[in-house]
Amino acid sequence: MHTKHQFFDLASLNQAIFACLDNINRLCKKFVQIDRINIIIETLSPSTLTLFNIDSKTEQKGVWSQTSSDNNKVFHCELSSVPMYYNHTTYQLFLKDVIPTTYYQDVQNCYHFSLYWSNDCHCALHFLRTNENSFTTSEIASLQQLADLVAQIITNLFTIEQIKGEKVFFEHEHLRDHILVSITNTAISIHDLEKMIKSVAHDMIEFFNIDYIGLIVPTSEQAQQPLYSTYRLSDTKYSQQCLSLNFPQSFIKKLTSYSPLDIHSIEELHTQYSKNTLLNMMLDVGLRKLYCLPLNLTNQQKGALLLAHSHDEVFNDDNINLFKRIADRITIAVDNIQTYQHVSNLNHSLTNENQYLSEEIHLFDSYREIVGQSKALQKVLEQVEMVADSSSSVLLLGETGTGKELFAKAIHQRSSRHNKRMIKINCSAVPANLLESELFGHERGAFTNANAQRIGRFELAQGSTLLLDEIGDIPLELQPKLLRVLQEKEIERLGSNKTIPVDVRVIAATNCDLEQMVADKTFRADLYYRLNVFPIHIPPLRERKEDIPILAQFFTQKFAHQMKREIDSIASSTLQQLCDYDWPGNVRELANVIERAVILTKGHNLNLNMQSFLVNDRTNLKEPIVKKASPLDLENNHFSHTDIVQREKIIQVLKETNGIIAGPKGAAMKLGLKRTTLLSRMQKLNISAKEVIQEDS
Repeated sequence: MHTKHQFFDLASLNQAIFACLDNINRLCKKFVQIDRINIIIETLSPSTLTLFNIDSKTEQKGVWSQTSSDNNKVFHCELSSVPMYYNHTTYQLFLKDVIPTTYYQDVQNCYHFSLYWSNDCHCALHFLRTNENSFTTSEIASLQQLADLVAQIITNLFTIEQIKGEKVFFEHEHLRDHILVSITNTAISIHDLEKMIKSVAHDMIEFFNIDYIGLIVPTSEQAQQPLYSTYRLSDTKYSQQCLSLNFPQSFIKKLTSYSPLDIHSIEELHTQYSKNTLLNMMLDVGLRKLYCLPLNLTNQQKGALLLAHSHDEVFNDDNINLFKRIADRITIAVDNIQTYQHVSNLNHSLTNENQYLSEEIHLFDSYREIVGQSKALQKVLEQVEMVADSSSSVLLLGETGTGKELFAKAIHQRSSRHNKRMIKINCSAVPANLLESELFGHERGAFTNANAQRIGRFELAQGSTLLLDEIGDIPLELQPKLLRVLQEKEIERLGSNKTIPVDVRVIAATNCDLEQMVADKTFRADLYYRLNVFPIHIPPLRERKEDIPILAQFFTQKFAHQMKREIDSIASSTLQQLCDYDWPGNVRELANVIERAVILTKGHNLNLNMQSFLVNDRTNLKEPIVKKASPLDLENNHFSHTDIVQREKIIQVLKETNGIIAGPKGAAMKLGLKRTTLLSRMQKLNISAKEVIQEDS
């Protein structure tokens, strides 16, 4: 009989481990900077040390291996079973003059994770950096999540190698054991649960002539558990279907217990569960005996295998022993499929998150700190500290450009969820017909051109914070679904009736008057109350003018550094002019003015272009000409004072840009807004670029 260590054939694992390294490297590039990745495997009897490595930048891979000629010698490469951090001097402690130091050349930081730990095999994963940047808490948490998945994959690779070794052994055994070869091949090759059980059932029916095979795979997401059933109709025909098992939970627990149950009489079971669909179907086709095998892997319940026949002769001792060995293979197959699906979902999630971060990174990079010392700002920061540690919904209210997203990030960073990235969606920037999919995700085929499954922002924000920016622009027909998520803490993807529990802290932001919208019946009252648990009013810049000099200095230094300029001072007269302006565009407008001034500055003193400044001063703007809107018209349209100011400013900039909205010389760029955001506000404020140009000419 083969011994356990003989199944660990590292030579045959090379391709799989290199493929694993490729996947690790590809995932790492999406969320953390790594220079090299090493996988170290130490096996005993004989003692072998193998190192697989990949260079993250060049993607060049290599392998180094050494086997001790002395059977009594053990390398003992100090592979810790717990995560460990090593710097450029301490990482040599685990080398012990065994691994060539070239594989850790120029390493400044090394983080170690154990992947596999048994009496005769140790396996570790090392993330290496050649720069002096230490791993952050967020990076370590992400790497730990990735290492956990890699550990499962490595464990499964070793397990598969053991199965392959057993396959060779069984081929030399009695002919009846050949069924295990077929089951083993299925366990290795098929990544779809329903296809796997169909293939296994076909082999078992053909070999044993058994009448019924069922597989229960419990899931916490559904009250009823799925049962994959196969009935033998004749020697060449069989029927397969997936049912929802409606046995009581107590009976399901027995079916998935850690020891096989006795052979059951289906008729006796039917007396206890007379309304059970499965038992009724079994009796209708003449089945009389039922045998159950639990599917357990390392103290984890993976499900149960149900076998039924018209008589009990098929359940003899020899067959039962073989059934148990088949159940072991099915257990591994189920675990492999679940791991494969989990890795696929994680990869899809990371891809979506990376795409999201690429779109939004400019926003968070633009405001690294909350700048200011005014009492109005300090009051807001006190409110942020109060609410940060809770999981309550927060509603951020304030004019455009006040930095609502920045305060949302501050709440997230001070919360217990700070180790995960905050996810954001601008409700006004997404077309109404796509917003539901963006929020909740969709299944493949849910609608036209839905060619692949998509994970929504709520799932991306699992265990973290979701910022719903411009919440006042969310369509009325979508508001009940959002309300349900806030109340029930669960979502349904488009095209699916399966509920997915979510743990997400929601922060909403808007510059709209939601109370007025509730009164106008354009926003649901119950959703408003659910969001308005802890409202925070962000003051406009005109109400915190003492912060303007500080902000001006901050933005000057920031943009000067970006442009490699040396600007040491701002004239007091310039600061006074900045303080005298009302800043309808708030902090964002101030940042744009300072950036433009830095571009125009040639010396060490900030050169603020007064003409450019005055063009943006609403006190010097001409009366806008758009449908000759009178104050009464604006009042009837429920425009607030802020809306009127914004409307005038947008119209003036449209005149300056000759109606051009997008591009480097467009109105959106001058206003510091996204093109989609500007278009949304123009629609809201009844502004037509075409009419502005026509009436101005």
